[in-house]
Amino acid sequence: MPDETLDRSSLERLVRALRQARVQRALSVDEIARLIKIRSTHIEKIEEGDFSFLPPLYVHSYLKKYAAELGVGDDALLDACRSELGISASNFSVPPPAQLVTDGPNGFVSKSQGKKRRWLIVGATAAAVILITLMLLFFFGRF
Repeated sequence: MPDETLDRSSLERLVRALRQARVQRALSVDEIARLIKIRSTHIEKIEEGDFSFLPPLYVHSYLKKYAAELGVGDDALLDACRSELGISASNFSVPPPAQLVTDGPNGFVSKSQGKKRRWLIVGATAAAVILITLMLLFFFGRF
């Protein structure tokens, strides 16, 4: 007898495994939705195999959360599902280094320069508040 998993897509296999795991744990759709903080209507659509309710990247994220909560699937299966949803691996690229922040039209500003700029803004704001307060006190004759 041929392996029936060869006839189904990775998405179909994952969805079937998710539903079976949820039912085995005696969890309703509403209960699993509360656990993983995803709308129950989205869980229902996933279990129906309808992935058109959100952009594929979100659907994949929901599948990963659902699978992680129930301990279903592995990285290879989730990667295959990502491919079937049409999400390229470049959507999961490494973020830019933490010390660089794009902060303005001139390009990159180092993280330490960004902190200095924040403190400068905070200091200037505090000085302006103090100056305005002194001016108001002087204007109303209380100084």
